[in-house]
Amino acid sequence: MTDIRRIVIGQLPNGEIKRISDGIAEDIITDNARPGYKSTKIWATLCTPANFGNDAKEKSDSYPHTLIPPKSGSICRFVTFPPENEYINKVTREDVKNFYKSINSIELFSAKNLKHPYMHKNNSLDYIYVMKGSIFLILDEDQVQLNQGDTIVNLGGNHAWSNRTDSVCELFISSHSSY
Repeated sequence: MTDIRRIVIGQLPNGEIKRISDGIAEDIITDNARPGYKSTKIWATLCTPANFGNDAKEKSDSYPHTLIPPKSGSICRFVTFPPENEYINKVTREDVKNFYKSINSIELFSAKNLKHPYMHKNNSLDYIYVMKGSIFLILDEDQVQLNQGDTIVNLGGNHAWSNRTDSVCELFISSHSSY
């Protein structure tokens, strides 16, 4: 995935809309065990309804890059999954644990139902859109091949992503707090 340009617009006190910021999204996490993996955080909200105040950008930017949205909030990311044939038989449990630590989501590290090393369960409502490529969504009892244009509504399910192709797969993921 190339660099992602993030443009933030907001409303002035007089009701007019202006561009608050315009630049390359810089909050990026990679995974040494999966060369080519890239998670780019675009925005986080700390509550619902979202706060559009003057400090909304600063609050979003200061929220850690994570797979877990804030309580009553949301997090929006673009994720690139590389073909896994190069790493899947080399990745260790320690590698996976280190990844979840690096993305501030260690509580997702699980030793249950390991149909894939990166299997995890997040307690969030996730809207996922396949922007490019193909990927398998691995579930406890099933797996689904997804292709460009497919969407997923994940209601907190145990899952992993498996790119079994020779090309990258790019996902847009919007995760929302749930109970």
